[in-house]
Amino acid sequence: MNPLAHIVSLLAVLPVAHFLPRRWRLGFITLAGLVFMFMLAPAGFWIVLFTVVEALVLERILRNLPKKSMVRQYIPYVLLLNVFTTDIANEAFTRQHFVTAGVAFAVVRVFMTTKQLLGAKSTTLVQRVVSIGAGAWFLPAVVIGPVFSGTTLWDQSGKHSTEPDVGSTEFLYRKLFAGWILTVLVSDWLMQQAGGTHLGRWTAPLVLLALFGHLFAAFWGQSLVAESGAALAGFEIPTNFNRPWLAVDIRDFWNRWHMSMARFVMQYFFLPLNLRGVNARLATAVAFFYMGLWHEAKPGYIIWGLAHGALMAFAPKSADLTSRTARVVNRVATLSLVVLLSYVANYAF
Repeated sequence: MNPLAHIVSLLAVLPVAHFLPRRWRLGFITLAGLVFMFMLAPAGFWIVLFTVVEALVLERILRNLPKKSMVRQYIPYVLLLNVFTTDIANEAFTRQHFVTAGVAFAVVRVFMTTKQLLGAKSTTLVQRVVSIGAGAWFLPAVVIGPVFSGTTLWDQSGKHSTEPDVGSTEFLYRKLFAGWILTVLVSDWLMQQAGGTHLGRWTAPLVLLALFGHLFAAFWGQSLVAESGAALAGFEIPTNFNRPWLAVDIRDFWNRWHMSMARFVMQYFFLPLNLRGVNARLATAVAFFYMGLWHEAKPGYIIWGLAHGALMAFAPKSADLTSRTARVVNRVATLSLVVLLSYVANYAF
């Protein structure tokens, strides 16, 4: 899916949206995202639509069960299985129909929305439909970007908030443009500099860095587009990156890199397991193993998930190292392993 088409769609929709009341605005922006995905990634659209219908049905059925029921708490996790539809259907459709349409992101957002709706005291049909729909097709984040709950957007649409002033609007449009520059120009330039994915004897470090930079620029850029686009529409979604190159150890890295996804796996995988008596290290490994599968069910990402889980569970904390030299070595080793594992996940298999 062409990032330029996404930017153009945002620029066309936002001026119209500002004339609408906030709740109608959310519905309009969600409908625009639905149409956008249907037109440019139809195969991905049908998977997301199935997930939305499944979520609406499950929410209505499970709401009638006791709030502490195990079935009510854990059956919604079946929604996450829809992530693997893209891998199963790989033979029938080209990958561009799925990955760049953000199917995996939409599935996670729909799951989060369903869980939060089940935790609410009462909901209306409109609230359920718009919230789950926003989780699936909120236009600023319909490609990729942070993961968030549609109920958060619904709550924001019911509150009075001040629209961005001229200065803020100008900054947000610059941020939107910067995101597009990173996604398209910088990302493509770094891929060209890599000269392919082959690791030569002397060029391997530069190739690894260029390939990692290519992925980072594309993902960070699209996250900036999502965050600024949402803000221009009067909504707030999570920030996804916070200068990950400053990370001092692997835990600090995941507090800075794809922060919304890291919080998701810790909240919906680590905590439920840990609170039920599973060892914290094992619960962490399971959480990151799922994150690897969420990206793609293939050997490279399985290794990536297991390795990050093991590092999160066993790697030393920078604060526990008494020597400054040891802390520097730990920092360099952390970022080097992140770059190497990125190559393993995306290019080695």
